[in-house]
Amino acid sequence: MVNLYPYEVYVSHSNRIPLEYALFKADAEFGDSGLMYDNLLDASIDAFVHAMEREGFQGIRVVVAETGWPTACGEAAGVDNALTYNDNVVRRAVNGVGTPKRPKEEMEVYMFDLFDENERGGDEYQKHFGIFSLAGVKLYDLRFSSN
Repeated sequence: MVNLYPYEVYVSHSNRIPLEYALFKADAEFGDSGLMYDNLLDASIDAFVHAMEREGFQGIRVVVAETGWPTACGEAAGVDNALTYNDNVVRRAVNGVGTPKRPKEEMEVYMFDLFDENERGGDEYQKHFGIFSLAGVKLYDLRFSSN
């Protein structure tokens, strides 16, 4: 199990990583070790798989235990980007899309988070990963189906 937050990678390297690549909206693909990537989540999963294989752990199934995008209080954080990212993650998982390194392995992924967390430590954006606000108001419509 691995927690992957392309948002944090994007913010740390926004001078080199296009926002569209982090949000699954890239027009271009980026190559790595003969594989082509059109989004940062797949590239992150496959980098993790590569590291495990290099350490002798072959064929281990990877589960993304946490991923998401903040709705407020950070660079490129917002409801529209959170919906775009999370909707693309859900659509890929529901449709059984694998990564370039493991194209036939369905992605098991868990979204973070259902509600914003006002007492969470760290940067302010870390309190805003919820689909619902602290008051229980839905911030955006995320569908968990293949439609």
